[in-house]
Amino acid sequence: MSDDRTGLGPAMIRELLQELMSTAFGSWTPNDGCPDAEVTAAEDRLGICLPDAMRDYYAAAGRHAELMGMSAHEHTLRVSAPEHLSVEDGHLVFCGEKRGLAQWSVRPDDVNWPDPRVHGRSEPGRKWYSESRRLSSFLTNVAGRQALWSFPHQATCRIREQQLDVIESLLGYLGSHEMQKGGHWLSFIDPTRRVLASYSYNTDTLRVAAADPTALESLRERSGLPLKLT
Repeated sequence: MSDDRTGLGPAMIRELLQELMSTAFGSWTPNDGCPDAEVTAAEDRLGICLPDAMRDYYAAAGRHAELMGMSAHEHTLRVSAPEHLSVEDGHLVFCGEKRGLAQWSVRPDDVNWPDPRVHGRSEPGRKWYSESRRLSSFLTNVAGRQALWSFPHQATCRIREQQLDVIESLLGYLGSHEMQKGGHWLSFIDPTRRVLASYSYNTDTLRVAAADPTALESLRERSGLPLKLT
C-alpha cells in the first residue's frame, strides 16, 4: 500500500513496544498484552475494525498497568482498554489525560487504514483538530512517556530544539526520527544503559529517566546539559 497514511506499514509497532518494555521493566511477556479475542469483541461491539497500530499496542501492552496509564503516576495518559473504547462526536476515542480533560481519537472512516491520522481536543465537547502525526507515532510516544515515569531516577532541564543534536548523539530515537515527526514531543531510548528520555516542544523541557542513578550522572557528564534531579 503506497498511500502516505500507511506510516510504518506492515511492521507496525509491536516489536518496538516489546523492546521498550524490556528496557523499562526488565522483561516483556505475552501476559502484558491482551488476547486478540478482547480486541475482536470490541470491534464487534463498535461495528468497526481497529487500526493495525492500535491492535499492536493492545497485543504488546493492553494489560500492562504502566503503559495503559492505570498506575499511580499522575502525569501519565490513560489508554482505553478495548472494552472501554467509545465513539464520541463521530470519533473513536482511545486516549485521554489522567489529570486533565484532553482526548485523542481516530476517525471511524479512517480506522481501516493501518496507521490513520490522530485527532485531539482540549476537552469533551470541543472541536476536534487534526494532529500532524500518525497513530503509530502517537502510541509509541505515549508508551515512551508512560515507561519513563515508572523509572525511579529522573532529571530535567530546559533546552532549545537546536540543542537536540546533543541528545541525538547519545540516545537513539524510540523508533526513528522520521516516524516521530509532527508530534508535540519526542522519545529517546538507550536499552544498554536502561535510559529513557522525552522532549516537549511545548515547554522546551527534556526529561531523562534511568533505572540506575549512575546512568543519569554519566549522561549529564557526556552531554554537558544542566540536568537536575527531580
